[in-house]
Amino acid sequence: MSMNQLNMMVGGAAGLGVKTAGEILARLCTRAGRHVFGNVEYPSVIRGDHNSYQIVAGEAFQHGHRRELDLLLALDDLAATLHKDEIRPGGVLVHDSEKGQADLSGLAERGVMLAGLPFPSIVKEAGGDKRLLNAAGLGAVLGLLGLDREALAAACQDAFARFGEAVLAANLAAARLAWERTSGEMAAAFDRRLAPVAAPPRMLVTGNEALAIGALKAGLKFYAGYPMTPASSIMTYLARRERDYGIVVKHAEDEISAIGMAVGAGVAGVRAMTGTSGGGFCLMCEFLGLAGMTETPLVVVESQRPGPATGLPTRTEQGDLTFVLAASQGDFPRIVIAPGDPAECFRWGFEAFNLAERYQTPVILLLDKHLSESTWTYAPFATDGLAVDRGVRAAAAAPAAGADLFPRHAVTESGVSPALRPGTPGATWTTTGDAHDDLGRISEEEGDRVRQMDKILGKTRGLDAGTYGWTLHGPPEAALTIVGWGSTTQPILGALADLGDAPVNFLQVRGMNPFPAEAVAAILARSPRAVLVENNATAQLGDLIAERASIRINDTILKYSGRQFLVDELAAAIGERL
Repeated sequence: MSMNQLNMMVGGAAGLGVKTAGEILARLCTRAGRHVFGNVEYPSVIRGDHNSYQIVAGEAFQHGHRRELDLLLALDDLAATLHKDEIRPGGVLVHDSEKGQADLSGLAERGVMLAGLPFPSIVKEAGGDKRLLNAAGLGAVLGLLGLDREALAAACQDAFARFGEAVLAANLAAARLAWERTSGEMAAAFDRRLAPVAAPPRMLVTGNEALAIGALKAGLKFYAGYPMTPASSIMTYLARRERDYGIVVKHAEDEISAIGMAVGAGVAGVRAMTGTSGGGFCLMCEFLGLAGMTETPLVVVESQRPGPATGLPTRTEQGDLTFVLAASQGDFPRIVIAPGDPAECFRWGFEAFNLAERYQTPVILLLDKHLSESTWTYAPFATDGLAVDRGVRAAAAAPAAGADLFPRHAVTESGVSPALRPGTPGATWTTTGDAHDDLGRISEEEGDRVRQMDKILGKTRGLDAGTYGWTLHGPPEAALTIVGWGSTTQPILGALADLGDAPVNFLQVRGMNPFPAEAVAAILARSPRAVLVENNATAQLGDLIAERASIRINDTILKYSGRQFLVDELAAAIGERL
């Protein structure tokens, strides 16, 4: 009997409440003192296709999901068909034994327990609404895991109370009927339990939520966006907190308007952010260049999904790195950072605003669907040492000598011109997307063009990516160095934990521009062998390392099916190279 580790999945058609059931189970595991990882998969259709929510829980930090399931709750036949072979011997399949038509042959012979329940009859007895199916499935799982009626009632209260007493009562009835069928002999035959253990308070948080929390901590006051998976939940999270934090969240008519509004807010001196995915970022590129030319602080979140074109709109990939580094025409500085987990999303969701204002340039945070929407448990994020830096501000509103305008684009030794909030008494200033002089006036003079370009291209010289742009996990000296970035971070760390004392370390690259070339080159130079792990088809980080650090990594582990690496599949692939 194991109480330490549990890997379970809820699967079913869109509209059956798969995500609701999965989130409830994830919260229950968290409250029971377990670390939790949750991975949600859903198709780009409104209703009817297959959804799944996988929960991995244990007493140690959970880095990601794995292939082998302890428990599968199949809310329809397709879920049972697609995932039955992932159930381990000794695991259990909860399925519809009354009207289900899935082929379950061979499972019992493999040692899989078939927990068949008459779901249609249970739902009918509880009130007859098909929407009660996920509650019935939830009750069945809680019964198998040895949870009592009080835990069942609390779970239903959390999930369904907001819909009213009648809805809560019907869902609780369905859950109890299923719980009664599984909490006896079936539970006794299952080798997993979810007994509470002592643990400190933990959050259950996604990458998008963590980033939004960091932005609020940094003083975000304006967010504009157009809903595009997988960045949409940043906007909805912030919108629910508009009044609490005194911010404005604008649902724009398209991505062009969204970034245009954010640039305008930045010009007005407001901390502003916009978010989108690759297709929306394509539309934003001209305004990105406007922010570069006008030296306007701006934070952009680009949460990647597979392309090109519409691609796989609800799946994950790391295919936009090269694009983001070169987006928009002409030369201008941009800072690109790829966080690796929710804790880093929080930190860089905060620091991005400091960097944007310190260097008066766009800062792009590069996430993807897996990091944006997957869930991890974390202790409340530490905020010690987080200080707001508004950059170089003019001490007075004095105009330039011999001019009526404040020199918004004055050439300085640092390359950063003092900023002034519009409307400052006694000051008038201007800026433009055209080439301009120190005063912001349109100019096509050679001298003005060279002076301004030299200034903006030099202003990030003081930003040393070697201080934040990388982390070496594991022993400094190892026979094999794994190189990865972004959302591959946690699966790689999980794979290395599985490999135990194997002589492997992991170079996580975080700073994409500026790039920590010297540090990366030094680490790879002393490593006997390096392997690149990326969620794309062309090894884009590998190309960047070759360009900036003059080292080509030829051994690659690439995945571009629209799904993130499983911890166990990655451990096997790395193990083969040992």
